[in-house]
Amino acid sequence: MKEAEEGGAKARVLAAALRNWAAIDASPGPTVARIVTREPPNWGYASTTEITNSQFQRLLQFFHDDLAEHRPGHSTPERAAAVIDALLTELAAAGRYFVTTADLTEAAPRIGRSRTWIATHISHLIDAGQLIETRRAGRFRIA
Repeated sequence: MKEAEEGGAKARVLAAALRNWAAIDASPGPTVARIVTREPPNWGYASTTEITNSQFQRLLQFFHDDLAEHRPGHSTPERAAAVIDALLTELAAAGRYFVTTADLTEAAPRIGRSRTWIATHISHLIDAGQLIETRRAGRFRIA
């Protein structure tokens, strides 16, 4: 249930961001696409955001760039390290003070590196003081 609530919160944030982006970045032209937003807990209809061709093209380009950047093996070690840092910041901002090896390896597609690389990078994060080992194997406190 907690995961569904967290996913629901993320869905609401994304929907709000898309609505704001379309409203703030209003471009002239006719509507070419509609983004229908459904929100939890029952995933019922919440809103429809109409977007113009230029907004549609920018949104497609954003998704393309994001997917290409996170393709396994495509990400540089520096980029992957930055993604892990951002992930740790997101977790801390969400009130999570601990992270597990599984949390990071599940994010491998987002990080764009292999699980082996992530495990090695965890050792680097411990050495750098960003993660602190706990008594439980595979569980770390975010510094």
